Amino acid sequence: GIAVMFLLFGATGGGGVLLEERENTTLDRLLSTQMTMDQLLLGKWFYLTALGFLQVSLMFIWGQFVFGVDLVGHLDGFVMMTLVTSAAAAAFGLFLATLCKTRGQLNGLSVILILTMSALGGSMVPRYVMSEKMREMGMWTFNAWALDGYDKVFWRDLAVNALWPQLAVLMAAGIGFLLVARALAIRWEFD
Repeated sequence: GIAVMFLLFGATGGGGVLLEERENTTLDRLLSTQMTMDQLLLGKWFYLTALGFLQVSLMFIWGQFVFGVDLVGHLDGFVMMTLVTSAAAAAFGLFLATLCKTRGQLNGLSVILILTMSALGGSMVPRYVMSEKMREMGMWTFNAWALDGYDKVFWRDLAVNALWPQLAVLMAAGIGFLLVARALAIRWEFD
């Protein structure tokens, strides 16, 4: 649960680089070259996805050596869940960055949203101890879908094909947030 929460914080912080580039006119200089906003956003998305994948992988490798988590035995499910979760978190970070006007605004909004999603989604308290209403609300968060997928992989020891609902929701969320981030970034192209 903590891995997913920190993944969201890391992706949002990384997406905030867009705001800093806008503030110090680096973004204008980048867009004055042959680079398009699509290329810039996709490049940042790939970078944040790879960084998130590495971050979560290191946390699970540590878990294998220190706590005995069977990472090697569940490597296929782990890779699928981590790749899709990292991609969705990266898109979420870019969405928040393009939604906000300043780094301070991004920091405040991201802390509120990520901590709320983490509380409802099971990163802080397991969802099975929550009321039915809280569990339903938690299904609107990245955390719930990602943790359900990791739960299927490591706790229930289910086959990879049992992950399709979690993978589908996280992929759809990632694509949706990336498209909205692109739509919001139009304002930077025409300033």
